[in-house]
Amino acid sequence: MLNTASHNSAEIDRLAANAAERDGSLAVPHVLPRIGPLSVDGKYFASAGQRLQLKGVTYGPFPPSGEHGPFPPAGRICQDLQCMSELGVNSLRTYHVPPVSFLETVSQHGTIGLMVDVPWAKHLCFLDSATARRGAREAVRFAAIRGAKYDCVWGYSVANEIPPDVIRWHGARRVQRFLSELADVARQAHPAGLVTYANYPPTEYLDLPFLDFAMFNVYLHDREVFRRYLFRLQNLVGVLPLVLGELGMDTIRHGELAQARFLRGHIQEAKAVGLAGSFIFSWTDEWHTGGSTISNWAFGVTDAERKPKLAFDALKRTFSQTPADLLVAPVRASVVVCTYNGARTIAQCLQSLQRLRYPDYEVIVVDDGSTDDTPNIIAEYPFVRVISQQNEGLSAARNAGLRAATGEIVAYTDDDCFVDPDWLTMMIAQLEHARLEDSRVAGLGGPNLTPDDGPTAAAVSAAPGQPTHILESDQVAEHIPGCNMAFWRESLLSVNGFDPQYRAAGDDVDICWRLQSAGMWLTFSPSAFVWHHRRATPKAYLKQQAGYGKAEALLRFQHPDRFTDRGHGKWRGMLYGACFQGITLEPPVIYRGTFCTAPFQCIYRAGPAHWAMIPTTLEWHLLAGLVATAGLIHGSMLCTALTMWCLSLVLAGLQAVQAQVARKYDSPKVRATVAALCYLQPLVRSWARYQTRYFSGQLHSPPLPDANVDFKAVAKESASEVEYWGTGCPERTDLLQAAMQKIGHLKWGYAIDTGWSERDLEVFVDPWTRVEVRTVQEELGGGKRVVRARFQIGFSRLTKFAAFLSVVFIFWRATVEPVGALAAAGCLAIAGLWLWKRGRKLRATLISVFNEQAVRMGLIPCGDAPAAAKPHGATSQPE
Repeated sequence: MLNTASHNSAEIDRLAANAAERDGSLAVPHVLPRIGPLSVDGKYFASAGQRLQLKGVTYGPFPPSGEHGPFPPAGRICQDLQCMSELGVNSLRTYHVPPVSFLETVSQHGTIGLMVDVPWAKHLCFLDSATARRGAREAVRFAAIRGAKYDCVWGYSVANEIPPDVIRWHGARRVQRFLSELADVARQAHPAGLVTYANYPPTEYLDLPFLDFAMFNVYLHDREVFRRYLFRLQNLVGVLPLVLGELGMDTIRHGELAQARFLRGHIQEAKAVGLAGSFIFSWTDEWHTGGSTISNWAFGVTDAERKPKLAFDALKRTFSQTPADLLVAPVRASVVVCTYNGARTIAQCLQSLQRLRYPDYEVIVVDDGSTDDTPNIIAEYPFVRVISQQNEGLSAARNAGLRAATGEIVAYTDDDCFVDPDWLTMMIAQLEHARLEDSRVAGLGGPNLTPDDGPTAAAVSAAPGQPTHILESDQVAEHIPGCNMAFWRESLLSVNGFDPQYRAAGDDVDICWRLQSAGMWLTFSPSAFVWHHRRATPKAYLKQQAGYGKAEALLRFQHPDRFTDRGHGKWRGMLYGACFQGITLEPPVIYRGTFCTAPFQCIYRAGPAHWAMIPTTLEWHLLAGLVATAGLIHGSMLCTALTMWCLSLVLAGLQAVQAQVARKYDSPKVRATVAALCYLQPLVRSWARYQTRYFSGQLHSPPLPDANVDFKAVAKESASEVEYWGTGCPERTDLLQAAMQKIGHLKWGYAIDTGWSERDLEVFVDPWTRVEVRTVQEELGGGKRVVRARFQIGFSRLTKFAAFLSVVFIFWRATVEPVGALAAAGCLAIAGLWLWKRGRKLRATLISVFNEQAVRMGLIPCGDAPAAAKPHGATSQPE
């Protein structure tokens, strides 16, 4: 839990005493690392390969002073830089392009970098004037050319807070395009510089994925409201680092003590939510704008004479804190990595886990029967606890890690991922904060970002179907990806962990839905991210999508209420991620408030038009194939089939155009690869889904009893019900769990009761038949009980549909050829009898599984119980 509430007013009050003891002289500056060019490192920054969090202040503008412009003389600048170093500041934000003398002074100082706001006439209707647009481009180019000569300049803001009514006047899309143009101008002049736009809540709806990082000016005094809004911003900006461009409080109206408390608490929240940095507005009360000095506001952490205020000491302590320092009592966490032949990436994964900045955690690697060099690689990391087992699938491996975990929180990532150093800290901080609000929180997820693995990986990353999170609100998740999730251990155990039938995929969706069905909920931390290597080749990607299709079929058996008839999941929340989710035909709607004056102007996007994606489906292609077959008789139908296929290609191309490809690898070749994957992905995934649902022998056709099973005896007892008698602990739920585990090992398909059905278990025998299991427990006193199980044969929807079509065909045929209709009816009857007979045999097989598990648990089939042991009223099964 974050230690943000424990800093009471007494500690802040001591700042007054510290300030009183200060005689105005400056302490020796802290030894800070030299700030050079910055690079983006996930949702953070790095300098010279080391993670760096921006600890900034805004500087100026000041009264004009001749050659220095709106900047102070060199002596005052040196004094300010020394004092800033004492505070721990490593970056300045200026609102004008600095003069050469200022840049040289900052460069000589060495430990403080610069982000330059480029001023131009953004408050005017600039897009209506070619002169204004040209002036904006020239201003940005001038700033970037000057800044490129100095290592201390690491970034530029191409504009600051364009008024919302100006954006409404021009239209958001035109403004976005112009800002993109300005960003390109800056990059051409200074390729190593980072580019952003200083946004604010009235225009949060601007979609600016071309930026290197996102920056928002936010003035919210309420701490909880501020925290919630930061979560919103993190989700809005996606994979970009998020920086607070301005954050401050006026001491004239609120006082120095309130300012100190405010800045300390809000910077702590920014660290806890995982922001890449913050700029405090402002360094000093000396502020000149609009041709005059501002005297009725005092936002500085120093006054106009550079005397530090109480906020100075508060920030000095807060700037030095890491996210892990803000945890009150870190709970023990267990990180579980499940691997199967992961030799290519497991070393990078374990190295990242070794660098986690969290005080109390263990790492458990479950080797699920690897046959490559994975065991030898794991052995090189002695801090890892290894569990080796035969290959039983992903869910069984996750459960093995759960059983071995000693932590209160169990976090999961995959062997093809590597984690951010603060990944575990951010997860646990959000989990504990969410539990304070609602004790029913069960788990948490985070985003998975794509590392730089080359152009093919960039194309695969932009293709549809990648693992991603689905949010119902900024902090409530409907689904979290399996490569980045954590749960309270007790919550996982309460739903019996992961379902073993999900051997490669689908386990994360299933566990999320089962936890939610049990009355729990999931939260989300946008800053707890991992890097996830995408499939290295298109072939591997398509194989992954086929696995997802199979998982969807399994999930539909178990959660039919969450799927459409075609087998697609029905999500309540919004899908996040760069991969294409569907074509949107309706324009977004922006709430602007009366006369465009709302302080928070939100965008509401229409959902994807699923009907427009019909030409991409497998069903569409099957129909096109039938039309093409008919074209062998009627040549005109070939043109229709060709048109249908061309429409599918056009939609795939449109998806590729709209997909978000990494700017470094965006090229016609990569876009063409994305288009090909967009075309093939729904076909491969749908085929695997239907194959699993209807035609997978491995899933639906369990073997008949082997030679050592007396089939006649089993069949005799399996007319419809069986009874088991026992004493002590074993109950009907224990028998069901044991039977499901055995069924999973046999690779049969099954679905358990999600709370809405009248049966406990449904086993899918083959594409035509299923067996429903219903149990009841009779308590006889003294710890004695009878468990009764009823096994009812049923037919699948496919069987019923085929029977309906056959009956329609027979009636139609009877009007033309009665003899043929009679023969067809006879064939239908024979098929029905064969299915019923097969269903009885397969039901007998299922009962033999229950008998085996019952005996293993100490329950006695009543037909086998000794007369003296048989409970009163218990009878053998009917013939």
